[in-house]
Amino acid sequence: MKLSSEQQEIIERIGVFFERKGHQPILGRIMGLLLVLDEAEATFDEIQEYLSVSKSAVSNALTLLQTQNKVEYTTKPGERKRYFRLKVRNWRKDMQEDMQGIFRINMLLKDVMAMRSQKNMEFNTCIEDFQQFIEFMQEEMPKLIERYDRLHNS
Repeated sequence: MKLSSEQQEIIERIGVFFERKGHQPILGRIMGLLLVLDEAEATFDEIQEYLSVSKSAVSNALTLLQTQNKVEYTTKPGERKRYFRLKVRNWRKDMQEDMQGIFRINMLLKDVMAMRSQKNMEFNTCIEDFQQFIEFMQEEMPKLIERYDRLHNS
């Protein structure tokens, strides 16, 4: 089992992306691997072999990815192996949950702004601008989803 240099490069780029977002790079590397493999799935041992990482690293990462509802596993008749794959079928639900988190942050920011003094107006203005953008997104997102559906489901 050998990955092409192009596959290895994109897997590493996805790992770096996840690392910059504050996650362990192995999470992104596993997700990248599952994206580039033609089968779009791999066993535990295959993941370990493809990525040249320890069993514990793979185990911990897969547990976390499953907890985050990003990876699931399936089995095949007559086999004991588990095949891990991305849960890309629920992208819309995942995105809506992420957006709800951003909208909840906005409520917290409103509470913060209600108690802040006017001493640092530059900072306050930045926070207020961010809040306004989040409110704009909250208003426009349903329209955007509806437009997408019209364009892609006709």
